[in-house]
Amino acid sequence: MPPATKKKAKKGKKIKFTALDPPPCLQVKALLKAYLAAVQADNLFTSQTIEDDLKQSVEQNKWISKFILNGYTPNRPISLSHLVMALRAVCYMKIREIYSWRTPVSDSDIVELALLLETPCWKNVSVIELVDAKLSDFALARLSRTLPVGRLKKLVLDYNSIKDEGMANLLVCLSGNTELQHLSLNYCNLSQESGELLAELLTKSAILHLEVTGNSLQCDGAATLINTLTTQDIALKTLLLADNGIDAHDTGKDRGPYLCAKIIRRWLTCTQYLELCDLRDNEIGDLAAREIMDGLMDRKTAGLKSLQFLVTCRMDATIYKTIVSLGKKSGKGSGKKKKKKKKKKK
Repeated sequence: MPPATKKKAKKGKKIKFTALDPPPCLQVKALLKAYLAAVQADNLFTSQTIEDDLKQSVEQNKWISKFILNGYTPNRPISLSHLVMALRAVCYMKIREIYSWRTPVSDSDIVELALLLETPCWKNVSVIELVDAKLSDFALARLSRTLPVGRLKKLVLDYNSIKDEGMANLLVCLSGNTELQHLSLNYCNLSQESGELLAELLTKSAILHLEVTGNSLQCDGAATLINTLTTQDIALKTLLLADNGIDAHDTGKDRGPYLCAKIIRRWLTCTQYLELCDLRDNEIGDLAAREIMDGLMDRKTAGLKSLQFLVTCRMDATIYKTIVSLGKKSGKGSGKKKKKKKKKKK
C-alpha cells in the first residue's frame, strides 16, 4: 500500500460565531427588516441605495458601515429618520459614515440623528455629509450641539444656506474640538464676515482641510483668513477658496486682490503644511497673480516642499504658465522606484 499522505493544514481558522457574537448577515438582515418596517409605517419610500447595500451585505455576510441616502423626488419622498430608527431598533453599532445627497433633511430628522450621535454606543460615527439638504437654522443649531461630544472626522454641509449666523454657531460648537479634521462649507452663502469666523475656528480646532468654494468671502474675508494662517502656526493642508469674489469688483474697500495676494505670498513663503490651495474662478488680475508667482518662487528658493496651487487662466499668459509649473505637486516621494537597467554581460 502506498504510504499515507499528510493532509495540508488550512492557513486560516474558521471563525466561530456565538449568540453574543452573531454572524454579520443576521444583524444586517434584522436592520434591513427594521428599515423596511419603519418606512412602511409612514407610507413613504426607501432609499434604493440603502436597501440595495443592505441586501448585498446580507448575501455576502459582511458588515455595512457606510449608508447613503439619495434618490429623493417630490413623488418619491424618503426620510433619514427611518434609517436612524432602524439603527436604534436593532442596536446596530457598526455604522461609521452617513451621507445624504440632494435629499431634504427635516428638523425631526436632525433631532433623531443628533440623539443617535449623542448616545455613547454610536460615538464612532466619523463622517457626516448632508449635501443640499435644505437645513433650517434650527436643524443646523441642533446638529452643531452634537459636535463637542462626538468623534466626527469629516463634516460636509455643502449647498445649505449656512450664512454668517450659522458659521458663528459652528465656531462656538467646534472651538476646542480635537477630532474634526475636514470641514466643507461649499456654496453656503458665507460673506466677508465669515472670513474672521473661519480664521478663529482654525486657531481653536484641529481642522486640516477647509473647503469654502462658491461663497462671497471676497478680498477682505480671504485676507483675514490667510493672514491668520501666516501669523500663527496652523497645520492646514488644504484650502479651497475658488469662486469667492476675490477680484477687482470686490465691494470691500479695505483690501483689494493685490493686497490679498501679498498676504498669500507671505503665507506661501512660511507654511510647511500646505498641500493644496485653490483660487480658481477669482479674477485676481496680473498684479496679484505676479505676487503669487513670486511667492511660489520664494518657496522654491527656500527649499520648502512643493504644493498644488490652482488659479484662473484669466491673467497674463506667461505669469499663468509660471504659476502652473511652480504650483504642481512634485512626484518625488511617491514610493515608486525606477527600475535599474540590467548591465549587459560581456
